[in-house]
Amino acid sequence: MSIQLISNKMPQSKTFNNDKNKKKQMNKTLEGVLINNHVKDTNYNDANFEKICDTLFISNNIEKTTDNPIDKKETSFDMKKALLPVFLSAGVASGGALGLSMVMKKASKTLFNAKTFEQLPDLALNMNIRQEPQFAVYRMLRDPSFKNIMAGVAVFVFSGLTIVAKNTVDALKEIWVKKQSADIERDLQEKLIEVETNSFSGKLKVINNLLVNTTNYFKKSFNIEESSKNQQSFGASEESKKNENKDKSKSAMYKLGAAFSLVALAVAGKVTFSSIRKTVKEANDFANGYTQKVIDAIEKMVSSKEKPSVEKLSELFESISAKPEYIKDTLKKINVSDDEISKVIENTEKVKKTIFADAPTALGGIPKKIQYYCYLDEDRGHLYNWLLNPENKFTKYLFLSFTAVSCVGYLFNQAMDAMKQVAVIKENAKTEYGLKKKLVDVEVENFKSKKQSAIDLLIQNFEYQKAKGKSKEELMQLAENILVEIKNGPPYVYT
Repeated sequence: MSIQLISNKMPQSKTFNNDKNKKKQMNKTLEGVLINNHVKDTNYNDANFEKICDTLFISNNIEKTTDNPIDKKETSFDMKKALLPVFLSAGVASGGALGLSMVMKKASKTLFNAKTFEQLPDLALNMNIRQEPQFAVYRMLRDPSFKNIMAGVAVFVFSGLTIVAKNTVDALKEIWVKKQSADIERDLQEKLIEVETNSFSGKLKVINNLLVNTTNYFKKSFNIEESSKNQQSFGASEESKKNENKDKSKSAMYKLGAAFSLVALAVAGKVTFSSIRKTVKEANDFANGYTQKVIDAIEKMVSSKEKPSVEKLSELFESISAKPEYIKDTLKKINVSDDEISKVIENTEKVKKTIFADAPTALGGIPKKIQYYCYLDEDRGHLYNWLLNPENKFTKYLFLSFTAVSCVGYLFNQAMDAMKQVAVIKENAKTEYGLKKKLVDVEVENFKSKKQSAIDLLIQNFEYQKAKGKSKEELMQLAENILVEIKNGPPYVYT
């Protein structure tokens, strides 16, 4: 029994070993075929390389383009260049400070030696309180009575309530405006679907037209080879000529417009200069005429039989800034003493040089003294007055009525502002939709121009290969590759 089993097993092991050996031989055969086909038998000769160039649309007649040179300048950190602006700015600042100090030094010497009537007048220090909380604090510090403290606390509480109410209204307005803006944006995007669809379909039509035109070109090229030299270039279509004519006409219009603008600017400049010159001349004529009238009045007063008033003559002299010689000669005619003449000349010289005047005490205050003013224009000030004077009913009515008017006015203002913002957003959405709609033709034309420029190079390569004597099969392969490039090459429809 055991011998019989062994005899049965022996043929099976031999069969297994034979199958294993066959597989090893087959694997070696496959490895040899792959190595022979892809390594040993592969010769990168000129024919195969030209075939690769034809497949990749690489043309030999295209002019060599210079590679963009890499900027060989050092890009590392340059300490001198980095610190140069710092040093320059420091030098300019130091020079400015030095120049300012020299000017101040010279000005101080000039002011020290200047006459009293030529110096600037002194000013009073006026402190203006314009906010109700500061005014309430001022009153509490000056007179910390119960009424002042309670009125100040009421002003602070009312200010807090005002801030809370204002922020609430502003938040409601912003939320409403944001919701309206979202709705408007949604409507705009729904409308833009049609615009994008038109752009997409326009690009597809461009590709289809290019495919049809190119296919017709190839049909003519393969069927009527003799007339290929007389065919019109693929890129020079009637439409491109029309566009060139339009561009030339537009360029001529722009040149004419620029020339007209230059002429108009020259004429406007001449008229402006002439107007300014006439204005200056008229001003001089007016000043000369006024001076002549004053001189005539002075001469008339001096030549009259009655002795004119020296004070009135002094005012006339001051009005025309008369020269000392003219004043002296005029007053000598009416026998004015030398002391009075000197006073008139001195007063006239002061009026010439003095251009400053002291402010009235009622408005400017007292120089070298600190004065506080209060200017309150909000409803909190009326609240303060009401709490200080509760017995007067008008203070209450003023506060309540003014506060109500302010609240209604603020609410109305915010509501109008919110509606204005929404209206602006709506109009901007309409404008954007209109612009996108108008730009569809421009986008399609841009796509067509880019696609056409890429195809022109491929057609030039095809014509070159045809003139070189390529076979019909190779030219057919080139034509097929060009058609595939038109359909699937850049620029892409989905961008």
